Amino acid sequence: METLKVLGVDCSNCAANVRKALEGVNGIEKLDIRLSEKAAVITFDPDKVSKQEITEKVEDFGYDIEDK
Repeated sequence: METLKVLGVDCSNCAANVRKALEGVNGIEKLDIRLSEKAAVITFDPDKVSKQEITEKVEDFGYDIEDK
């Protein structure tokens, strides 16, 4: 499993948008919304979905992925 951190998730509407962005994406194992950190952490199976695919879906909703 790998993780990606989504930035700018600071309210319940943002959390709902991130959930909607990832809806139906095969390979997402867990979505941990952390409003106090203004972020969401996505745990995913890289054999089923790529970082690029997740990044594109999240960015389509106006959020950024933390660069590591």
